[in-house]
Amino acid sequence: MTRWPAERLAELLIRAFAGRGLSAEHAGWVSRGLVETSLRGVDTHGVRLAPVYLAELDGGRAKARPELRWRDGGKATRVLDAGGALGHVAGTLACREAVRLALVHGVGVVAVAGSNHFGAAAVYTLEMARQGALGLAFTNSDALVAPTGGRSPLFGTNPLSLAVAAAGGEIYCLDMATSHVAYSKVASHRKLGLPLDPSWVVETADGNLGDLESPPPPFTPDLPEVAALKPLGGYKGQGLGMVVEILCALLADTPFDHELSHLYTAPWDKPRQVAHLFIALDLAAFGDPERFRTRLAQLLDVVRRSGPDPGEVVNAGDPERQIEAERRQLGIPLSEAEAELFLELERELEQEEASR
Repeated sequence: MTRWPAERLAELLIRAFAGRGLSAEHAGWVSRGLVETSLRGVDTHGVRLAPVYLAELDGGRAKARPELRWRDGGKATRVLDAGGALGHVAGTLACREAVRLALVHGVGVVAVAGSNHFGAAAVYTLEMARQGALGLAFTNSDALVAPTGGRSPLFGTNPLSLAVAAAGGEIYCLDMATSHVAYSKVASHRKLGLPLDPSWVVETADGNLGDLESPPPPFTPDLPEVAALKPLGGYKGQGLGMVVEILCALLADTPFDHELSHLYTAPWDKPRQVAHLFIALDLAAFGDPERFRTRLAQLLDVVRRSGPDPGEVVNAGDPERQIEAERRQLGIPLSEAEAELFLELERELEQEEASR
């Protein structure tokens, strides 16, 4: 393992995405979202996804210069047709619009159609929280999760996130998938030869766990068939996953989870039509914002002090905050393969820039 400074990775990714045709602003949004996510320790949705997004641009699945079209809904609602934009571009634009609407109407709701994988949902709720709003974000995704009692994947891991700032500047941030575990965790266990917990995945008809392989190296279009993951908390988690699908695919009128192509598989030249939903609440529309933030800080403190020992109980976002402090100082850890990919990308960009 090696560590790269966040600034080095951020600059490299801006150059890489701008080199694929993104505007400087949009390249900055994608880079910031990926690097921030890795800094917070959510490596599955951080910089290691950059080569996959570049492959989507190269193949035509994602558009570097998408036609972003707005459709008005009600007074406080809008729909964005992202035109095949990278998810970080569509998501950043939409969540900022949700906050703008909230400042006018008390609440802002933006549905997004025609998008792609948008990384970690916390990228957008943290953005809304830093602007003073209470932010909620949802996205549907390709089907990896079977309904309770079923054996075929029908739902995505369909994450949801909420973030809002407390008094003193701390931001409470929940970001969770609605599957029992992430697909990447199962893939990692298979790659390392570790046993899989039967609560993670659905058994096949012969009683054996499915052939779950690790995702392919970046730019590799083939992904072996995977067994289905189990939903978080059984029937209740299934319900949560379906709620996210309703809020995203149905409101935006886009394909169901099980109709989406998979992130790591061909076709690389066909739009995936992922949908998102962003909700921003203006705290002032409900009462005194400072009282809300003070009471939230009290609640966070009560929860942390509820364990027998200091540090025994944590709030959502506490582990990520600690990891971020360490990684800002020491750098973002990369495997040897990941580091080599980024070194090669640096060399390619230097050669391209020198030849201009």
